[in-house]
Amino acid sequence: MRVKIVDGFKIRNTFEIDFGVLGDNFNTPFIRPGEIWLDKAFLAEKKKILVEYHENRKLVKKFGYEKAKKMMRFKVAKGFKIDSIKIKLLKKQGLLKIYLVKGRKTRENLDPNFYFGGHYLVYKYVPKNEVWIDNTVIPEERKYILVHELYELGLMKKGKSYNNAHDYANAAEKEVRRKDGFKYVTD
Repeated sequence: MRVKIVDGFKIRNTFEIDFGVLGDNFNTPFIRPGEIWLDKAFLAEKKKILVEYHENRKLVKKFGYEKAKKMMRFKVAKGFKIDSIKIKLLKKQGLLKIYLVKGRKTRENLDPNFYFGGHYLVYKYVPKNEVWIDNTVIPEERKYILVHELYELGLMKKGKSYNNAHDYANAAEKEVRRKDGFKYVTD
């Protein structure tokens, strides 16, 4: 497989809101077979990400996507301090606290699939009433990640499943990106 380094921020702003850190033809049909696209913001973690990608693909083939995702998550190491991941409190919204966290350290100690952001209703290791934003994400993109996480969290609190809440959150995030002047190829 050929690894192509791409501007994930640009991809998410122009044609694929759900492009993650890494994509291939298996999960992203517009990527040519035989290519893997890696978001340049995560280039420092390239080797580890690619090792986990190959391991994950094997698990997906054997067990399916959802089970493979759960199998890849780590358990919190005994004595590991969750607060050691937190860089700073970005803001409070009522009881909700929004933190900028060390994304790489989160991936190394808690969950190799933690990218961009997350909240306590999706990630069991995130304390209740917290939303985390990955510091690896470029600063210009963090506000969109926060829109996504807050929207998704709000819908899940009302009983929506993760998958449905995620889809609606993608739409809300995309709307904010458009308001900021980004245009999608489908517009």
